[in-house]
Amino acid sequence: MEPYIWDSLKEICERERLTLNEICTQIDERRGEANLTASIRVFIVSYYRTAIGQRGFSEDGQSPLLRKAMDDAVPLD
Repeated sequence: MEPYIWDSLKEICERERLTLNEICTQIDERRGEANLTASIRVFIVSYYRTAIGQRGFSEDGQSPLLRKAMDDAVPLD
C-alpha cells in the first residue's frame, strides 16, 4: 500500500489504542472474498467519514467509531 495509506492506518491504530496487527486481523476476519488491501482502504475511508459525521473522535476505549467503520466497511456475512 501507499505510504499515506499506511500512515492513516497507523493513526487509526493510535487513536483506537490497537496494534496494526489487531486492526488488520479484524478486517481480515470480516472481508470474506474481498481483497485484503482493498478492504483496508475502504475501512480507512469509512473510519474517517464516520468521524466527520460524529464531529470528532472518541478517546476512551474501543470507540463506537471503530465498530461503525468496521461494520460499514467490512460487514459480517
